[in-house]
Formats: sequence, C-alpha cells, structure tokens
Amino acid sequence: MILFVSPHLDDVALSCGGLVYRLTSAGRPVIIATVCTADHPADQPLSEAARHEHWQWQLGDRPYQGRRAEDERACQVLGATAAHLGLLDAIYRRNERGAPLYTNDFIGGAVHPHDWQVQLPEVQAALAPLIRTATRVYCPLAIGGHVDHVIVRRAVESLADASIIRYYEDFPYADKLDQFTPPEGCAFEKIELTAHEVDARIRAIACYASQLFAVFGSAAMPERVRGYVSRVGGERYWFVVDSTGSSE
Repeated sequence: MILFVSPHLDDVALSCGGLVYRLTSAGRPVIIATVCTADHPADQPLSEAARHEHWQWQLGDRPYQGRRAEDERACQVLGATAAHLGLLDAIYRRNERGAPLYTNDFIGGAVHPHDWQVQLPEVQAALAPLIRTATRVYCPLAIGGHVDHVIVRRAVESLADASIIRYYEDFPYADKLDQFTPPEGCAFEKIELTAHEVDARIRAIACYASQLFAVFGSAAMPERVRGYVSRVGGERYWFVVDSTGSSE
C-alpha cells in the first residue's frame, strides 16, 4: 500500500494529484490519509483565525462535513481511498487554559510548544497503523511553514524509515516562493506528467470548491497548476540520500 499523508483536506490533490492518478491507473493501491478533518468542539467559541477561514469557505459554522465530502469526491477522481483521521486544524486548537494556540501566525510561525506536547503524539498515534503497512509514504516538505505541515512531517519522520519516505512540494506555497531550501542531504526525482495526469490533478483540486478562493484568490486555478507543473517539469519528490548518492 502506498500512503500519501495530507495535513488538510486538499493538500495531496494540490501537490501530488498527477502521481496519485498515475499510480492508481496502474492498479497500485493508494490511501490518502488526511490528518485535520474534525469540526471544532461545539462548546468552544471560534478563534479569530477560524472565523476568517469559515468566511472564506462559506460552509457554515461547522464546515467539515462539507469538506470531507469534497475530499471523497477528489479521491474518487484520483482513484484513491480516503482516510480521515479526525484531528483538529491549527485554527481550532487551544491550550489547557482554553486560549487559542494561533492567531494569524499558523502559516510561517513557530509551532506552539503545546502542539509539540499534545498534537504531535496524537498525529503519531493516528498515522502509526497506516505507516506500518505502507511500502512508501509521501509527506509534505512543509514549504511555507504551515504548522500543521511541520507537525505532520515530524510525525512521519518519527514513524517511518527514511528509505520509504518521499517529500512532496507543498503547492501552492512552493509556487509563491522563488526559491526554497531543500532538506539537508536530500535529492529529488522528477515525475514528468502527461496532459491527462495534469488534467486529473486539476479536476481533483476543483472538487474542493470551498477552498478555491482561499487558496487561489481571483487567480485561475488551472492556469496556476499548469504553470507550476511546466516550470518544475512535472512533480518533484524529495528523498534522503546516503554518502554515495543513493536513497537510504
């Protein structure tokens, strides 16, 4: 089984849709496991960050039923199996006193110490059964520094042998940065996509209707995707190499 780990409901389709479609079209079993898929607790008020995201999503006060349905449709397009792990997004998480962990600093800011103590072990526990049965695991590079991406990467690295981990370039964060620093001791393999595979990636992304404005603003999504794919020559996946230049 090949496992793609998605911090949020859309990250794998955004970043890896072409490869996922290629693998499933060849009959390979693929699971897309999304970590943050739960609605905020009904007895807690929304943080300022959560109110802003809800306004962009336009799915009401408890939007995750709609978001999970979007993900199921996208996984059908890609031929993958969806697994929703039921943890909270950064915009909903609070400390032991009930204060939000993040305001507007969940992208590019430091991971809150409470998250290292509480969220990381929860992500590890949720992912461990899937990683034990995976022959390869794809996880985010955490380009852009979203705290959920950083935590997911750390969790995967703590659970899987480096030899089976491949890191994907977090799109569209990677498209907004002229350059990014690759992981130390890593190289990449480039997957050149067919036009049909690029189209499948675009069709999968389009399933996340609630996210298109938040992610792309007024820009045309298909053109952004095709532009990035053209610039990098397909999709790039990073891996750790040993001193001889081979994957570990």
